[in-house]
Amino acid sequence: MDRWVHYLFVVMLLLPFSGQGQNMTVDQSGQRKSPMWLVQNVLIGPNLAAFSPINAIGLPKTQASSVQLGTFNINNSAFGLDSGIVMVTTDAYDVVPGQSGSYSNSTLPASANLATVLNTIGSSSSAQHDRVGIEFSFVSPGDSVKFDYIFASKEYTSYTCSPFNDVFGFFLIGQGINGAAMWNSNGTPNIDTVNLAVIPGTTTPVAVNTINQGFPSGSYPASNCLTANANYVANSFYYNSNSGGTSIVNMEGYTDRFTAKAAVSCGVLYTIKMMICDVSDGALNSSVFIGAKSFELPVISLNSSYNSGNSFADSVVVEGCNPSYLVVNRAGAIYDTMDIAFNYYGNAIAAVDYQTLPSSITLLPGVTSDSIPIYAIDDGVAEGLDTIRIVMQPVTTACADYPPQIVEYLIRDHVLPTSTAGLLSGNDTISCPGDVVQLLGSYSNGEGGTQAWWVTDTLSGPTITVMPTSTTTYRYYVKDECMQYPLYDSITIVVLPYDSIVTQSDTAWICPGASTTLLAQARRGNAPMVYRWLGTQTQDSVLVVSPSTSTWFHYEVTDACGVIAVDSMWVGVAPTPIASFSYLPFPGNPLKVGFSNHSSDTTSVSWDFGDGNQSALVNAENSYPRPGAYVVTLSIADSMGCSDALTLTLDLKMDHYVYVANAFTPNGDVVNDRIGVQATGIVGIRWTIYNRWGLEVYQSDDLNATWDGTYAGEALPEGVYSYRLWIALPYDRYEERQGSIRLFR
Repeated sequence: MDRWVHYLFVVMLLLPFSGQGQNMTVDQSGQRKSPMWLVQNVLIGPNLAAFSPINAIGLPKTQASSVQLGTFNINNSAFGLDSGIVMVTTDAYDVVPGQSGSYSNSTLPASANLATVLNTIGSSSSAQHDRVGIEFSFVSPGDSVKFDYIFASKEYTSYTCSPFNDVFGFFLIGQGINGAAMWNSNGTPNIDTVNLAVIPGTTTPVAVNTINQGFPSGSYPASNCLTANANYVANSFYYNSNSGGTSIVNMEGYTDRFTAKAAVSCGVLYTIKMMICDVSDGALNSSVFIGAKSFELPVISLNSSYNSGNSFADSVVVEGCNPSYLVVNRAGAIYDTMDIAFNYYGNAIAAVDYQTLPSSITLLPGVTSDSIPIYAIDDGVAEGLDTIRIVMQPVTTACADYPPQIVEYLIRDHVLPTSTAGLLSGNDTISCPGDVVQLLGSYSNGEGGTQAWWVTDTLSGPTITVMPTSTTTYRYYVKDECMQYPLYDSITIVVLPYDSIVTQSDTAWICPGASTTLLAQARRGNAPMVYRWLGTQTQDSVLVVSPSTSTWFHYEVTDACGVIAVDSMWVGVAPTPIASFSYLPFPGNPLKVGFSNHSSDTTSVSWDFGDGNQSALVNAENSYPRPGAYVVTLSIADSMGCSDALTLTLDLKMDHYVYVANAFTPNGDVVNDRIGVQATGIVGIRWTIYNRWGLEVYQSDDLNATWDGTYAGEALPEGVYSYRLWIALPYDRYEERQGSIRLFR
C-alpha cells in the first residue's frame, strides 16, 4: 500500500470557529489546527496520509474571532451532510443560525480559475472579495476521485438572476482528467484544469444563477439566468429554500448534496483547489460545506445485501425459496476491468444443497456493482442446517491491494405450511338453498410471512359466511413466502335438489306526470311466495308508480324455504318535448313571416298563426292581411305521445329598410365592382362619401345610383371611406346615418 499512499497537501492557514445554532455547531475551540490535520482528520478517508503544505489560499489570520474556514456538525438529516469542512466568505461562525460574521478582506488578487467561472454564470463584475480556499496535492489511488458538498448563500432569493453572484469552484489540475491525453504531441505533460463543482450531468457551474427557486427575483430579469444556464428552471428541484436563515443553516437557500467527481489516472500526481469568494462587494456572504471523509480511498465491499421476496435474515437461505444475493461493490478503479475470484467452503455441497456458484465475476469498466444469486435446492430431506462460506480472494490493481473478505450463509429446510377447512356453524348438508353456513379455516407452519385465505367471490378469511344455492366446494388456501403456488384444504357443502325461483322482469314507458302498474311475477320455488317491493311498504305483487324520472323498481320474492330472489323493473320517463320556434318577416314584405321550428324529438306539429290560419308543416310561412299583434302557438308531440306548446305574440309593423355594404372591390372583374344603397319604405335619400381627410369624393340623390370607387374620373386608392346618409321617410319624417366602406383593389 505504501507505493501509492504519499500525498502532498497545500492548505491555507486555518483556525476553526465554534458556536451554537438551531441545528449546527462550528468548531472555535481556540486551538489552531494545521492544514495537514484538517485535511487528514476531516476531509480524507482513514487510509490516506497528508504531508506538509506547499501553498496557501487566502491571507493569514491572527485573530481567533476572524477565521473563514472551520469544521461543522449538523444534527439534521434534511441538510444532506452531517459534518465536514465549511468555507465562508466571512467568519465561519456566520453559518450558525442566529449568528452573524464580521470579517471582510478585499486585498487578495483575483483568482484566474474563479474568473473563468464568473464568465459562465452571467456575472458582469470581476471584483473578488473575501476569498478563502484549500489546496492540496495527492497521488491518485485509482481511476477516479470524488467528494460530497453543498453550496449555500445569502444571495438567495433576492439576487437570483443578478449580474454579480458569489462564485466558488473545485479545480482539479493534472494529466488525463476525464479521459484527456496524458501527453502533448511534443512530449510535454498535458496539464488540464477542470472545475468539479458543476450541475450533475453538465459542465454548468453550480451558482445562484444556475440552481435556484426557478424564477428570478423581482429586481432582476430572467435573461441573466438564461445566459448562465438555459435550463435553470428545470434545475430548481436541486434547490432548498431556507428563508430568513433560521432553519438548519444561516443562509437564505442551499443546494442538494452533490458529488464532485472526475476520472483520473492511477499513480499520477494531482492538485485540487477548493475556493469561494464574494463578488462585486463583501456583502451577502456564501459558503460551501464539504463532507467529512468523502474524499476516500477506493474499496471493494462484499455483503449479503438482501433476500428476494422473503423476510429471512440476509445470511439465511431456505431450500426451494427465493434466492439471497451476494453483492460486490467497488468505490474505486471503476474504469478498470477487475476480476474477483471466490472460493467456497462449508458442509453444504454444490449442485446438491445449492446451485453451483461461479468461481469469479468480472466488473467491466464503468460497472461498480454485481451480484451472485444463491439458490438452495429443495431435496425434500430433513437435514438441519448446512453452511456455505464464501471467501473473496485478494484483488491487486495498479494502485491498490484489496484484502480477502468472507461472507457466510446458512441453508435450512423449507417447512411447508398446512391448512384445515371446517365448519364453524351449520351443517355440511342443507335442504334449502341459501341456508347460512359459517366456515372456519386455520393453518400452521410455513416460512416467513405466511398467508391464508378462503376463495369465494373474493379473497377472505379465516372465517366466512356462505349461502350456497347448489352443492359447492370451498377451499382454504395457505402460502408462505417461498411458495409459487399455494396449498389448500377443502370442505363441500351439499345442497339437496331444489327447484329455483324464476322471476320475470318488465319495462314500461310513461310521459311525465303519468302513472303505470307494475306486476311482479315468480314461479317454481317452494310456495307460498311473499313479495316485497324494496324501498316501499308494499308487500304485494302489484305496485302503482308515477316516477318523475326514469327509475328502477326492485322487488324480492321469498319462498317457503327462505330463498330470496331479487329482480327489477324499469320505468322510463320519456323526456318532455320542448316546443321552440323563431320567426322572421320576409325582406320587402313585412307582413309575410317565416316560422322556424327548433323543437326536438318531435313526431307531430301544429301551428296556429293567430289570424285563423293553421299549418302542420315542420317549418311554415304565413301572410298576414294587415299590421298588428298576433298570438302564434306551436303545439308538438313526440313518439310517446308526450306534448308541449309554446305561444309568442307577433307584432307586425310597416317600416322602412336601409342597407349599405361595408366593402366592395372595383377591380374590373364585374364582381362587386360598384356599391349603392338598398332601401324600402323611404321617400328619398342623399348619399355623400368622404376620403380619410374628409374630402367629399361622391354624392348622389338617386336611390338607384351606385359608386364605382372613382373621383374626378380617377380610381381612388384602397382604404376606408366614410359616408353620411340622409333619408326622407313618409309623413315628413327624416333620418340620418353614418358609416364606413372598405375599398379593395
